Amino acid sequence: MKTARFLAFAVILTGAFCAVFADDAVAPPKLQYVKVTKAFPNVYATLDPKSDIIGQPVKKGTYLELLRKGENGSWYEVKYDGRIGYLEAKAGVVTDKKGQGAMLFIFIIMILCCAGGVALYMKKQQITPSTAAVDDDDDLD
Repeated sequence: MKTARFLAFAVILTGAFCAVFADDAVAPPKLQYVKVTKAFPNVYATLDPKSDIIGQPVKKGTYLELLRKGENGSWYEVKYDGRIGYLEAKAGVVTDKKGQGAMLFIFIIMILCCAGGVALYMKKQQITPSTAAVDDDDDLD
């Protein structure tokens, strides 16, 4: 019976983790982002490239919140360091999700940890998959 409880707990924990991080897959994305693809482009204070530059140049691979696209498709209005600025469209691409690589990595590690924990517990208790089902019947009396 202990094995069944442990396995049930591991499954519930994994399911809860999946539910927390899978809500992006269920709900439509609310925000769009611009992924910077050009090395160190500037984010300008106004639509004029001669205007002030907001902060430092943006690093390649950074995600900026997209507020709106320019009518002619040559610029994006973005949020950078809490301020509204303008980025040339050739410096980035629009995406619906903000860098999900880390979430996928964390999810895979969590699954492997749960599986490893179950395997370690079964080895410590000297339980084989064929005897695990028999152990549950002993506690029903």
